Amino acid sequence: MNVLEVNKKDFESCNSDHPLHNLTRGAGRDVVPLNVTCNYYFISGKGICYGGMKLAVHVANPPPPPTTASLNEKSGSSSSILKCQYVLPTVFAIGALWDAFVWFW
Repeated sequence: MNVLEVNKKDFESCNSDHPLHNLTRGAGRDVVPLNVTCNYYFISGKGICYGGMKLAVHVANPPPPPTTASLNEKSGSSSSILKCQYVLPTVFAIGALWDAFVWFW
């Protein structure tokens, strides 16, 4: 197998005649740096692309860091988690007491 970076037109037609880059190193050591925001198109040559061995990757900028307002909203959700930690055991305890009460009578 080989890993070829091609343009969009060659990607769509599985044309490996004029790759932009040949990223094949062999023995599964094919490494592709995706450090530029753009669309990347990779195919495998020698007709294997026609069998589905192709991949399109869209690299986007990372999302902006969260603001302090969204951090405060998240801290509110942690209080609801804490409530669940107390409510569920209480419900189970009440259920166990009820069960014991019913068996006693």
